Amino acid sequence: MVAGTPPSVEFDYLIVGAGAAGCVLANRLSQTPDTRVLLIEAGPDMRPGEEPADVRNVFPLAAFNPAYMWPDTRVHWRGETDSPEVPLPQGRGMGGSSTIMGMWALRGRPDDYDDWERAGATGWGWEGVLPYFKRLESDHDFSGPLHGTDGPIPIHRESPDTWSPLARAVDAETRRRGWNSIEDLNGDFRDGHCLMPNSRFADSRASSGICYLTADVRRRPNLTIVTERTAARLLLDGRQVTGIVATRPDGSEQTFLARETVLTAGALRSPALLLRSGIGPAADLQRAGIAVVTDSPGVGKNLQNHPVLYVCALLNQKGREARGWRPAASTYLRWSSGLPGCSPGDLAIYIRSYLSWHALGRRMASLAPALQKPASRGRVRLNPRDASAAPLIEFNFLADERDLTRLTEALRLATDLFESPALREICGAPFVLTDATRLMRYNAVSHKNAFLTQLAATGLDCNERFGVALLSRLAKLQAPTALLAQPATLANFVKEQVTGTGHVCGTCRMGSSADPDAVCDAEGRVHRIEGLRVADASVMPTVPSGNTHIPTVMVAEKLAESICRQSSRS
Repeated sequence: MVAGTPPSVEFDYLIVGAGAAGCVLANRLSQTPDTRVLLIEAGPDMRPGEEPADVRNVFPLAAFNPAYMWPDTRVHWRGETDSPEVPLPQGRGMGGSSTIMGMWALRGRPDDYDDWERAGATGWGWEGVLPYFKRLESDHDFSGPLHGTDGPIPIHRESPDTWSPLARAVDAETRRRGWNSIEDLNGDFRDGHCLMPNSRFADSRASSGICYLTADVRRRPNLTIVTERTAARLLLDGRQVTGIVATRPDGSEQTFLARETVLTAGALRSPALLLRSGIGPAADLQRAGIAVVTDSPGVGKNLQNHPVLYVCALLNQKGREARGWRPAASTYLRWSSGLPGCSPGDLAIYIRSYLSWHALGRRMASLAPALQKPASRGRVRLNPRDASAAPLIEFNFLADERDLTRLTEALRLATDLFESPALREICGAPFVLTDATRLMRYNAVSHKNAFLTQLAATGLDCNERFGVALLSRLAKLQAPTALLAQPATLANFVKEQVTGTGHVCGTCRMGSSADPDAVCDAEGRVHRIEGLRVADASVMPTVPSGNTHIPTVMVAEKLAESICRQSSRS
């Protein structure tokens, strides 16, 4: 049911944010008919069967549409003083970032979750989370004790006969080097060249909104969905949360009341909402002029993401994919650095030869090295100039020397692969795009950009040297090969060029109440606050070694069951 709920109505559960986690909670909590559930979302709704074509596309075409994004999310990949503030795409609307992301359905490794339990998240080890990974999925390729077959999210892998020429070339080269070939990335946790699982239907994406808020679910009389309401602050009676105050598009406020409030606004906005409501580091709150409700030093700390670099090359005619829409990637590399104190499977390369929807994007290959288990930690803080504005976000990438060492190693491997005979047969010399601002503007879907990129692509087809010169007019290119023999120069280059994925987590992490940096307990309940939980990627103690969409859905599934179990006992 969708309605403009009057402020006098009180719900059993108020879910703040209809992203990957919020849609799961709305579905699972409303399965109990006498439980009144309200789901609030800042962006627009997308009703079943009425999703825009770019959202449904099996290629992440929605990622190029700013209408689905938060307009004010800007971040520093390192710190405020040593890196510029840049935009970070974050989904805003039904399904959140699951509406715009690449649909790669990785779980991570069992060690990731055993680390969570060791960090104080009791019950969140691999054996504790596996049932919820199985519950959320309908795996169309694998069954058995590690996989689910009847969950809401369909999981598909691309058969080798549909792989891109780039994926086939990487497969041949890694086999030649003795790497393992991994068919089930979510069940076989060895290093190797891996088939990429995708969360999609045969002909459309499978966002959390599409999979969990179906027409049948929306017809439940005890579920209310209210969109275009942005949470401004929590309502508190002492240390008891009684609901939220939200703003409408016209700036007016609306109050929503509930017995229990569940934050699923994401790892950047959930901590910001706590901070604005007086829950966070006391000294920081006082400096911002906010009354301290409870001193919780961990709110906004422990920010994590996967640092990444983009090593590219121009594809020749032999290396290009066939025309038509298809998932953004079919394979992936995973390996272990072996660095003391670092986890297995801590490095990866995303393999793509279909970088954008237009003709130019279809002529570029990318081997993107990523650090899957970073040691560095960042922070989300209130803007010191205006606490009501977008928060200050610093990822602090590569602050730990081990991160710089490992990402540099991954850059070497990506460059080496591009220089191998198997890949040189289908593409030119590798380069790093160091300033792609002008190039990125052609990603907006339009007839004009389609024409201009086709014109540029035609130039590329005429002559590789001419193509590189043309591309150099749109972006700065740096050949990594020239840097590899200069360690100091290379280290500075990696620091300057590091960027991040959308795999943001950790800012309200789970842990014991005796741990001052733990914000929530193992059931998502905020320490020293009543009637409030966090149930999104914020609660993850460490980032999983893979994309965070499926782990976030798992977190929501597990916490939803915990909430329902406690409700049935009360």
